[in-house]
Amino acid sequence: MRRTARAAAALALVAATACTTPQADDRVIYVATGQDVSGNDLYLSLIQEWNAAQGPGGHRAYLVTLPGSADQQYAEMVRDVQGGSPEYDVINIDNQFTAMFAEAGWIQEIGSGWQEADGAARAADGNALTPVFREEVSRSVTYQDRVYAVPFTADVGMLYYRRDLVGPGTLTAGRSLSGILAELAEATGDTDVEHLYIGQFAQYEGFTVNVMEIVAAEGGSLVLPGEQRLADIHRNNAEHQALNLIAEGFADGTFHPAALESTEEETYVRFLSGEAAAMRNWPLWYRRLLIASTEQDSGHAPEYAVEALPGALLGGQSLALTSGSPDEEAALDLIGFLTGTRQQQVLFYCGGYAPTRQDVYVEKLSPEDAAQLCAEYGVTGEGAWHAEANQFLDTVRLAVDDAQLRPVTPYYSQFSEELSSGLRQLFLTAQYGGAAAVPLNTERLEQIRTEADNALYGR
Repeated sequence: MRRTARAAAALALVAATACTTPQADDRVIYVATGQDVSGNDLYLSLIQEWNAAQGPGGHRAYLVTLPGSADQQYAEMVRDVQGGSPEYDVINIDNQFTAMFAEAGWIQEIGSGWQEADGAARAADGNALTPVFREEVSRSVTYQDRVYAVPFTADVGMLYYRRDLVGPGTLTAGRSLSGILAELAEATGDTDVEHLYIGQFAQYEGFTVNVMEIVAAEGGSLVLPGEQRLADIHRNNAEHQALNLIAEGFADGTFHPAALESTEEETYVRFLSGEAAAMRNWPLWYRRLLIASTEQDSGHAPEYAVEALPGALLGGQSLALTSGSPDEEAALDLIGFLTGTRQQQVLFYCGGYAPTRQDVYVEKLSPEDAAQLCAEYGVTGEGAWHAEANQFLDTVRLAVDDAQLRPVTPYYSQFSEELSSGLRQLFLTAQYGGAAAVPLNTERLEQIRTEADNALYGR
């Protein structure tokens, strides 16, 4: 076998919860992924379902769950594929890294070999995915007019907030983030909520997403659309004002100070505990909020609402076939199965993952049918979520269709690192220095902009 000791070690980490350790004569498909945060082991269940359909002597897929943060998982995938003989046949890759993997030749173009779960082959052209998947999601895995991955789960920035504090009506309609914060300040003036907003500003790629979204929500554009270069930052232009809004938020406590050390999970925990009135996060956290709130004292439990975040960026993960896989046909069949309609329904109704397929947004399951489907995968007791799921699905659909793509460049990782390391230090200074650190120094901002702009082009 071509697998090395490292793959065996990775499997050992998950063998107890994933699949039986492969035998020497197995026809093996290795699937590398980040953590399944649904809490219901849905990735594993779907892999096992595909295995069961292969019959005696057929291929077997083995799920390798990579540890660590999203950036650490990305680094492990890079280490695996750049050697020329990858141990993983299929990788569940964050969409923003598709261009890099494609440019390097680490993943294969998805052409006529890919089939849907129903066996209908797609044409090998740049629009192969659009009849099946949402248009913006399809664009996120397209590089130089070629498709390099099949969308698995969608993501888009969402704004969660305390309905019991804000009251009825829409919070985000026609408002910038500064307008939303003003509304939240008025609504929470007589409460003990200390902070208005929490997002993800730790030292990882999520920082870049949060900053780009806030700039867009304030009418600016950190990366100029259609130009693939960073906007100049001048005193009092929209980009400068948006970055100052973040700095002021950390300086005066409007933004939760822990946000500078928080990823998605930490943000969710602090919002759930009542430390902030609103939270920026991905769609799958709505299901967890509803389930958690039903477990609280109903007489005192907060009520939550969710809307599309102004300026939201599109995220998501997609399944790519690594170059040099000796089991290409079986791996493509597995990808087709995992991205089929039923499987997408399982991921959404039983785990909260936003769908990528067009039909799942249209042909919704009733709460009763959703509960029956999830029971087949061992997921029960989620009536509160199933009652809200379809209305939420409409909200997500609109958010996905309106979302902006992150820069499509092979150098996205370098760009993100330069931008986050420079800006985050300024926000930390504002948090500890207070109002004296705001407004942000335009010369330093322009220096950060230049360094990030160079990184965007690999310079």
